[in-house]
Amino acid sequence: MATIRHYYSVAACFARLAIQRQLEYPLFLFSWLLMIPIQYFSGIWVLKIIVDRFQPLNGWDFPELAFIYGLGLLSHGINVVLFINTWHMDGMVIDGAFDRLLLRPMNVFFQLIASYFNFIGLIDLIPGVLIFAYGCHLVGFEWTIMNIIKIILVIIGGVLIRAALFITLGTIAFWTKRNASMVGFALSMLERGTMYPLSIFPNLIQLLFTFLIPIGFITFYPAIEFLGKSGEFGLPVRIALWTPIIGILCFWLSQRMFKFGLKNYESAGS
Repeated sequence: MATIRHYYSVAACFARLAIQRQLEYPLFLFSWLLMIPIQYFSGIWVLKIIVDRFQPLNGWDFPELAFIYGLGLLSHGINVVLFINTWHMDGMVIDGAFDRLLLRPMNVFFQLIASYFNFIGLIDLIPGVLIFAYGCHLVGFEWTIMNIIKIILVIIGGVLIRAALFITLGTIAFWTKRNASMVGFALSMLERGTMYPLSIFPNLIQLLFTFLIPIGFITFYPAIEFLGKSGEFGLPVRIALWTPIIGILCFWLSQRMFKFGLKNYESAGS
């Protein structure tokens, strides 16, 4: 219990310092508050234009697309707040910041995550919550206790799947020293793989995003259960409830790889 309290106090201290640093430049905060909502609201507007002027995407109309898009933004926003340091591990390796984590008598991964609480990233959650609420309204989502529990579990699972992907990519920087291009590719892949229904992609991509890089469980498979849609590959609809299980499994595997990388880590030097 004393260890837990100690780690909690350290995390709280890190968070307070991170928030103070981010509030040091209010104009930057204002610009972020302006740009991020524009980006995400533009995305939902593009979806509406596509559906209105052409046709539904493989049977998915605009209300359903708004639901799936908003659901994806929720897990993305939380991931940006808690795990954004995993996006920049190559820079930490190159400039020696990661070496400092190894010198402190605390869990290295805990320090990596807790050392930067991305307060500004909360701005990503604002349009996500609004778009998801709008999508729920359009599809007539029933806010029962069971559905609320399912949504929470799906969001947690989605956050863990996203975090696991970036932890794995970050660990690669222990050997390659640079991985910014892979992180950028992963961000684009996640945006497209969670913004649109998986069923619009070729079968090979669907298999990839289901069994190898399971980002289909972030939004698509939960959505087909909540919305009563049909799935692909004969998967049972209830498989959406596997999202938190798959998230935990992916996160555990990423932790194993992170620990393996630490054992083989060599400082970039000066």
